[in-house]
Amino acid sequence: QQEALVKWLENEKKGVVILPTGVGKTILALHALYTMDKSDITHVFLAETTERKKDLLSDIKLYNKLFNVDVTNDYNLKFYCYQTAYKWKDKEFGLVIGDECHDSLSPKYSQFYFNNKYQAFIGLSATIDRKTKYEENGQIFTKGDILDKIAPVVFKYSINEAQKDNVSRKLNIYVINHQLEEVEKTVKAGSLKKSFLQTEKASYDYWDKEHKRSWFIEDQELKALKIRITSHKRSNLLFNLPSKVNIIKQLINTINGKTIIFGNSLDALLKITPNVVSSRNSDDKNNYIRDQFDKNLIQTIGSFKKLRQGANLKDLDNCILHSYYSSEVHAIQQWGRLRQNGDKVGNVFIILTTGTQEEVWFQKMMENMNDFTIINCNDVNDCLNKYKENETN
Repeated sequence: QQEALVKWLENEKKGVVILPTGVGKTILALHALYTMDKSDITHVFLAETTERKKDLLSDIKLYNKLFNVDVTNDYNLKFYCYQTAYKWKDKEFGLVIGDECHDSLSPKYSQFYFNNKYQAFIGLSATIDRKTKYEENGQIFTKGDILDKIAPVVFKYSINEAQKDNVSRKLNIYVINHQLEEVEKTVKAGSLKKSFLQTEKASYDYWDKEHKRSWFIEDQELKALKIRITSHKRSNLLFNLPSKVNIIKQLINTINGKTIIFGNSLDALLKITPNVVSSRNSDDKNNYIRDQFDKNLIQTIGSFKKLRQGANLKDLDNCILHSYYSSEVHAIQQWGRLRQNGDKVGNVFIILTTGTQEEVWFQKMMENMNDFTIINCNDVNDCLNKYKENETN
């Protein structure tokens, strides 16, 4: 944190810091805040989801205790989401803190940086994919191009370095090989008027074949449309596989400790646990679920995006990835919820559906994870045997 702060100050209080989850990005941001003059000017903490505010307030309480200060009394610090801030024009701020700033590097959200004035900026991220492309007014550009116009990366400390230095929690990552169901018919197909059930394998093979055929369509507009439709259908099937629900229920009924499940389908998550923090709920209900979890009144909690960033969950030992994209950023954020819990090694369980597009997503997601202990499992029973062996040792 101190090395990052020095580099940020050397660049005249303008820069992005890349630190893995759990190293203390919010503490660093508050250090940066205390380099600003104490005046009435407004400083802003920007994030992607409203859930982040709860954890920011918790981190401020910790910061006050550690450094014997009163952040909210010393500075006029306000919390906003990128979805609100990008609409502002001609406002002036002191320090702008861009939490998970990669989320703001889109043509829409980045307008905040160009349409307003601020004395200082610190961007926080676990990793930034500079290659993501956008097209606007006939021009093609990337996240990296947008970032370069806002601020440079002034400090980087990778998740592999954090593992080597014992700064982030040690993790066992269990990769559970899984096959599509070929016998039981559980997937709805057909139309609303004429629907029928088919196996997961039959449904996947159909949409995979349709997707591959789309690439040979000559009409470019039709081609692009068909690629989007078939890609969505194929992905949605993988996000909602009934067989995955059964695997995860078997896992959570056996493993010890508290568990968070991440998935790209809220419907699938709700089939596993009713305790899912999501945009479908009111803030009161989401806060109630989190409070119940922190008080150990429930042992399992689920989320798509709400708990991915900055959520400090008490005594969490297990993270299950039900479904995922190819994003390294999301993976780091998700199992970054496993903060230090004494000397306990954390457990990550990733369901990998072999022979499907999920293999491609998995390989891309994991390509830079060189310093983690990866435990390959033939199936869920093999995984549980290896888990019990590690727990005994």
